[in-house]
Amino acid sequence: MFKRKEKAFTLIELIATLVIMAIIALIVTPLVMNIIRSARTSADKRSIDAYGRSIELAIAGYLMDNGSFPTSIEQLTIEYSGDQVTCSTTQLNTDSSVYLAGCTVGGRSVENYTYGTDKSPTYTAYTVGDEVTYNNVDYYVIKDSGVKESTVTLLKAEPLSVAEVNQFGAGHVNRYTPDSVGTANDVNGYGGMAYYSSETCGKVNNNWVETGCKTDYASSEVKYVVDAWKIVQAPAAIDATLIAFDNLVDDLGFEYYEEGSSIGYRKTESTPSWLYNSNYWYWTISPNNDSMSSVWIVPDSGYLQFTSVNYHYSPGYKGIVRPVIVLPKSALSS
Repeated sequence: MFKRKEKAFTLIELIATLVIMAIIALIVTPLVMNIIRSARTSADKRSIDAYGRSIELAIAGYLMDNGSFPTSIEQLTIEYSGDQVTCSTTQLNTDSSVYLAGCTVGGRSVENYTYGTDKSPTYTAYTVGDEVTYNNVDYYVIKDSGVKESTVTLLKAEPLSVAEVNQFGAGHVNRYTPDSVGTANDVNGYGGMAYYSSETCGKVNNNWVETGCKTDYASSEVKYVVDAWKIVQAPAAIDATLIAFDNLVDDLGFEYYEEGSSIGYRKTESTPSWLYNSNYWYWTISPNNDSMSSVWIVPDSGYLQFTSVNYHYSPGYKGIVRPVIVLPKSALSS
């Protein structure tokens, strides 16, 4: 019998086949992966939508049960059974809708996807250095977080005058030494006073005594004056204090320096000139509460100075009171 010889693939044919299969895999695999990712992203978006609708149902239930609008999501009982959704922004709108942004589903980020509309109130945005007027008094903006922030922090453009310190610090003003509490008096017309007055702080009977000196603003006589001034001159303010040393260093451009034996803090090119003035030096809320007799002040040179809490004026520069207020922006627009 005649036997037929079967034909097999040659090595070249096998290699060509493998190459073609590899090319097909390179083309198909990304397409398949994209389809999978797209399907997963779509599913995650549906999860966020379902979670958002669950919150809105919970808001409606809260309103029915309590007769008032919830102030935070923690007050709601949310019935949602899908993959875990976590959002960096969860804004409850006053029309019972919700706005979600920065969400992850099961730990997976869904970039640039939001649910609902952010209907939270917006406010005027101020820039550091803006000049504003409130209650016929001029201020500089020293801090504002933008349109989402309902308050703005302001530094009084000019310190309290002699008349103001005498008025609001009656019985508390310390001209220079704690044993001579009396009228504020300095050559430039600003109301200088010791940071803290007591019978055992400062020059008592011509001897320096510091056992009662405190750098704690809450215990200072300066706070008494600022509080009394706020009631009359800044009644809408949420708070009134001195400028914090940390604000000067962290927010307003003062920097730490060491030059030989000289160390301290000084202005930089970014430090606004209205923070220091040739007519006065003014108190800060100092971080140095471990020292019982000294605080940082803002002098005319632009170099912050560490000085005694009983330092009043010499001549007429030191111990000036320049308040900072936190004010609702509505008070500026009214």
